[in-house]
Amino acid sequence: MRFVTMNKLLLAPALLLSLAATGCTIETGSMDIEPTPLAGMIGGQTWTFQAGHTSAFLSEGEDEFFATLYPTTFTPCGFSEPSGPHLIVSIPKTPGDYDMDLGRNMTFVAGDRNLVSFDGRIVVDQVTPTRVIGGLAATYDGSNEVSGTFDITICQD
Repeated sequence: MRFVTMNKLLLAPALLLSLAATGCTIETGSMDIEPTPLAGMIGGQTWTFQAGHTSAFLSEGEDEFFATLYPTTFTPCGFSEPSGPHLIVSIPKTPGDYDMDLGRNMTFVAGDRNLVSFDGRIVVDQVTPTRVIGGLAATYDGSNEVSGTFDITICQD
């Protein structure tokens, strides 16, 4: 998994240069997390978290879980995942309160658009061998923002 870490290090300066060239800014800082189930908007459509999972294999050797969160129920750890708007989130493996940044971010997936947000906060309350429980708040723009709590499954592949 050292390849993944090296790619993050190589991509960060390129991303910053790209953002500077286009006039975009990266806003980070603490945000309030709603005490209700994770919900908001993705692609301008109302979105409410129902189920999510992370792969222990894909997260092996990393400090974070690579997680996907969906607005529909499904069988976590199976061979198929739902389609439609969802979130891809880097969730720390250690309980705590974390601001999002270049290395810890979230992607709003809406159709063929992958919108990476660095503006947000993740709180990890509990990590067990089978679950990650916490909350997050993040925004990309007015059409892509979420806040609330989550409870996802850790797949043991």
